[in-house]
Amino acid sequence: MEFDATYHEICSTQTVQSEKRGFFNEFCVDVRDACGDKWLRNYFGKLKSNAARVLSIFSDREVCDPVLGVLEHVQPVFKQKDALFSAQRRAQADKLYLMSGSPSGSGEPEEIRELLQQALMAANLAVMRAPDRNADPVIDDGLTLALAYKSRASILIRLGEGEAALNDLKLAINFGLELKSSVDYYLKMAKAYAVMGEPARAEISLKIAEKMPGCDSTHIALCRKEIAAVKPKPKEATSEQVPQLAHGESAELVGASKVVRLVETKEKGRFVVANEGLRTGDVLLCEEPVAACLEPTYFGTHCHHCFKRLRTPVSCLHCSGIAFCSAQCMGEACSSYHRFECEYMDLMIGSGMSILCFIALRVFTQASSLEQGLATANLLFEHLCSHEEERQPEDYLRRTLMSGFLLRILQKSLYFGRRKTEGVNPTAVELQVATALLGLLQVLQYNAHQIYQTQVTEEHRFDGSKTVYLAAGLYGTGSYFNHECWPSTACHFVGKKLVLTATKPHRANESVAVNYGPIFIKNNLKERQRALRGRYSFSCNCMACQENWPLLQKLDKQVRFWCTSANCSNLLKFPKDLAKDVRCPRCRKNISLKESVAKLIKIEELYREAARAMEAQKTGEAIELFKEGLEMFFHVAALPHKDTIVAQQSLHKCLSDTGTTFKKDGK
Repeated sequence: MEFDATYHEICSTQTVQSEKRGFFNEFCVDVRDACGDKWLRNYFGKLKSNAARVLSIFSDREVCDPVLGVLEHVQPVFKQKDALFSAQRRAQADKLYLMSGSPSGSGEPEEIRELLQQALMAANLAVMRAPDRNADPVIDDGLTLALAYKSRASILIRLGEGEAALNDLKLAINFGLELKSSVDYYLKMAKAYAVMGEPARAEISLKIAEKMPGCDSTHIALCRKEIAAVKPKPKEATSEQVPQLAHGESAELVGASKVVRLVETKEKGRFVVANEGLRTGDVLLCEEPVAACLEPTYFGTHCHHCFKRLRTPVSCLHCSGIAFCSAQCMGEACSSYHRFECEYMDLMIGSGMSILCFIALRVFTQASSLEQGLATANLLFEHLCSHEEERQPEDYLRRTLMSGFLLRILQKSLYFGRRKTEGVNPTAVELQVATALLGLLQVLQYNAHQIYQTQVTEEHRFDGSKTVYLAAGLYGTGSYFNHECWPSTACHFVGKKLVLTATKPHRANESVAVNYGPIFIKNNLKERQRALRGRYSFSCNCMACQENWPLLQKLDKQVRFWCTSANCSNLLKFPKDLAKDVRCPRCRKNISLKESVAKLIKIEELYREAARAMEAQKTGEAIELFKEGLEMFFHVAALPHKDTIVAQQSLHKCLSDTGTTFKKDGK
């Protein structure tokens, strides 16, 4: 297919600048206008290294003025704390909480729950906007955050979420409230344990309360009576599970199974192939990302650190722009990468930079040291595809300017410690970091993975479920899997872990493929090739492309059987008359397909049984049935076969259900 240079440029630009309205686009245009075509083509375009490109934007007279002029104005831009706003939201939450438990009892249970949900929303806002302890001593004596957690704990107890309530009570103490000398604290603990279905712990909390000075025995008796009437909320079962790799982990490939290995050819570069014995359903990869970032669209709904859906957010102590699912996630993030990103998060979002730029920065901000960050970045650039030879000068300039912008954020956030000057011009070490960032921006374009979770409904785990792409990550081993327009693996995520599972058996040395986006069941050959050339700079030669398979809706139910003669790999059409043998044109033998047809009938029955198991929401049973049917199919027949394509899709859906899922209300 003819190469579409314009489309390729658009695709490439979007991997750096995802929002045209961001200021980075204007920055690029201004620099481009200042340098002119002659400098770009004849000088910058002929530079041979990333180090030379980075150095040029800071030192070359043609461009350094507009570059330095913008970068020297980089300042913190983030959503700050507001103690007064937090106190107001807490008061609103307390009012709604009291209304939900009014003595009149006139409200119906649905109305009461709605009031409690509104109270929880207000309390969440109070938590998110409250500053750290003593940051604003004028309001709440500096205890705004602790009081917000205390208020939310009461609401959570009424909603039957005892464990979350206990966590909030602990946080209220951590942030300054002297609760352990309070009778009310132990009564709240007792109620929380009761809704968790732990009556023994609830009784211990009540007995501690009884022994405290100033205890009202009547109040304790009422509380004990209230607890006795509590119906513990059943714990929501989770289907999320980290799978075991088939036959253990490879010694050469991090996170990969022993049933796969890495090979290299001149035409395809490095890619993953099967060893002997790779079966349908084998888990081939279970890998943590080198770095992963949440899309800004989901900052208010998912944990910034682990990507878990938020129900009771825990805030950063300095900014209000992101949230965490727990104090643990908050502590891990704020002790590593977030301390450098915190004050510049809204600036980065406002720049319009793509999620890949966030990941490039994260490689450094999460590293235990600058040296480790450099080592990781340089190793990735050395081993992963970046298509340096195909890049145009405009593309290199755009990425070089982005690396300069990211470097400036690191400078301003004291990533390099206290600098001797506030000037933009980088030191030798800072130049190394900017150069490594530029390499990452090239590598990420072709190697990043979108991370998704499955949103399920209250009614059914499969009907009405949808895939939500909410983050992106870079996976070292995962990046080595090549593309096919109908992949031989299913990809899903458990938290940040990338899991790849075989959806067919593989012969030794057969390529183990994933899908980069364009897929034959939805996109025709021309569309797929255009997308792959534009986005990934290669033309696909997979079987779906070679044979130009039709879209799923146009695919008939015809099947091609393997010749049953030993060492023959020819495909034979479904016989018109089963009673007669079929002549194989390759091995020139007469072949009976009766047994193959009988197996196909059994295979399709397994597919139907698996579909019934899905309807009954028996995910594990459905997976096993699909695995059995698919394993049988590929031994007797070949794709495309409509029922088998649908079975592979369904297996993928079932595997995703064992990964990270969430319901719309946050559970």
